[in-house]
Amino acid sequence: MISLILLSAGQGKRFGKKKQFETLLGKPLFMHSLERLIGKFDETILVLPPEDMEKFKLPKGVKKVAGGKERQDSVFNALIEASGDVVVIHDCARPFASLELFHKVSHLDGYHGKITAIPIRDTVKRVFHGFVVETVDRQGLWLSQTPQGFDRRILLECHLRSKEEGFFATDDAMLLERYGYKVAVVEGSPINIKITYPEDLLLAEAIGKLLGYP
Repeated sequence: MISLILLSAGQGKRFGKKKQFETLLGKPLFMHSLERLIGKFDETILVLPPEDMEKFKLPKGVKKVAGGKERQDSVFNALIEASGDVVVIHDCARPFASLELFHKVSHLDGYHGKITAIPIRDTVKRVFHGFVVETVDRQGLWLSQTPQGFDRRILLECHLRSKEEGFFATDDAMLLERYGYKVAVVEGSPINIKITYPEDLLLAEAIGKLLGYP
């Protein structure tokens, strides 16, 4: 059994407000992921801010879970409610992740986790106090994306261990890395952008229209 966890519980600190509820191509941002993925897995869990649990009418069969203070807390709350042996986690701030990527990360093939990522294309500089310190060798450096798939038991164990240590990761794969589990990489897509700042919505509008989104 595979559980899909869609994360839509952020407060939008960098965006300036809750970006998941901003309109993209005629519907709330989070709905692009939810509507495309509903029914594709055995279970669909949508994580929302506690104060917005009843804000939207959702498709039948969606399990709602209240998010936590940090992304990691929100994932943990969903893991507790999930029933699957495998969980696929996706940030609803990425509206253009293809169904193929979800399929690839949901089949672990003996690994403890699988993530989508793309190789870094640009030259990378390390900067300190406004000055370039060094140029970082980009060989072997990849930009992590979602969706990401995991053995639920292993991921829950890692979350519990990190809670005991007070350690917070920027994605779930980082927790598995910390505790010595194997995480494989599936090449993602440059189109699988993340909405972080208001100007990202303009790019998303253009991509969506090119892709034929309604």
